[in-house]
Amino acid sequence: MSALTSKITKRTVDAARVPIAGETRIWDTEVRGFVLRVYPSGRKVYALKCRVGGRQHIHTVGVHGSPWTPDQARAAAAEALRRAKNGEDPNAARKAAREALTVGVLIDRYLADGPAAKLAKRASTWKIDAANLNRHVRPILGGQVANAVTKADATRAVRDIGSGKTAIDERTRPRGRARVTGGQATARRTAAVASAMFAWATEHGLVGINPFRGIKLSRAPVRERFLSRDEAVRFLDAIADLQHKSLLSETFGDALRLLLLTGARKTEILGLRWSEVDELRKVLVLPPERTKAGGKTGERRISLSAPALEILSKRIATSSGETQATESLFVFPAARGEGHAIGLRRAFTKVRANASLEGLRIHDLRHSFASFAVAEGASLFLIGKLLGHANARTTERYAHLANDPLQDAANQVGRRIMGDTKHGGEVIPLATAGPPQRTTV
Repeated sequence: MSALTSKITKRTVDAARVPIAGETRIWDTEVRGFVLRVYPSGRKVYALKCRVGGRQHIHTVGVHGSPWTPDQARAAAAEALRRAKNGEDPNAARKAAREALTVGVLIDRYLADGPAAKLAKRASTWKIDAANLNRHVRPILGGQVANAVTKADATRAVRDIGSGKTAIDERTRPRGRARVTGGQATARRTAAVASAMFAWATEHGLVGINPFRGIKLSRAPVRERFLSRDEAVRFLDAIADLQHKSLLSETFGDALRLLLLTGARKTEILGLRWSEVDELRKVLVLPPERTKAGGKTGERRISLSAPALEILSKRIATSSGETQATESLFVFPAARGEGHAIGLRRAFTKVRANASLEGLRIHDLRHSFASFAVAEGASLFLIGKLLGHANARTTERYAHLANDPLQDAANQVGRRIMGDTKHGGEVIPLATAGPPQRTTV
């Protein structure tokens, strides 16, 4: 642990060295005991070291930023020091707040204040997190004091979610229903969201520990479904067939085609705006908030093939009985009212059934795009760029995803090994080829 002495200012905080291990402490020269603690993670915390009734205490003021500044933290530390000199515990108010804060209130505070501390997280992700917390965590732990939730409580809650204890089917409005299911996938997702919430609460001094941290869960099964070339043709033929029979709108048909042709995510295509289409450069340019890795990679550029460009050009040129495309901000406008179209999943289910592609998911169209890129010899680096991955390791799953390119590679190796070995004019299969014969001279 290294210790320095300086007036704690914004410049001091910004320049504070992040240690490899332990912590760096910078003691303030104006308020006795006021200190900035810097951890290997980069987290910077304001605190006060003082004595209360002859015993030494460390009073955490708050984490730098959101909303603590050096001046605000110094003022709070001075007030805490004053109380300590009068024999009061400076942590008493925080302890009382912890004892009164229920998990339900913590959920409300996290959903209200959390986005300000996690600017890279998309609004759509916050919406999913809110659903998991409100639909699964709140019914089980909502009335319990947040600081009193134990790891056993958290583990039991995750187990109950996995067994379907929080599943409901209720009417939400005159023509709407909410069907909430449990299951292991939901339990894993909810545990991760709850852990993130408690980690945020720990950083802000609302709770002492994170009971959801380190809970052992069953591993998610790897789902690597993708379309072969023949299946891709069946999928596209099914779209055309349903449109010809007026059973599928052109909006959904074109959206599904673009998903397969671009490898984009469902939300990236369905929420596509005309302002994001650059026909001249043959790309879609999505702002950071519209894409999953935008907080790390910035804007996302999606390359457009000739067939993809043709779909977009057609949507500009014709209305096809729907809302005129050029009159809407969205490439795929809603049938009624403003906003983009909704209901793509239902349309996809119809196409999947028509094409007899049981088990296919919308996200598998993205996998399929990657597998076709592998088949055409694209490097993992290029595939990562095409898919907008922030981490190269995410792309590595596609190195073995497609059977077609793997089979091609195996065939090439087989031809290389057995190409000159003939038996009756045929290549000897590897299974029947014996070991090489030794020649005696």
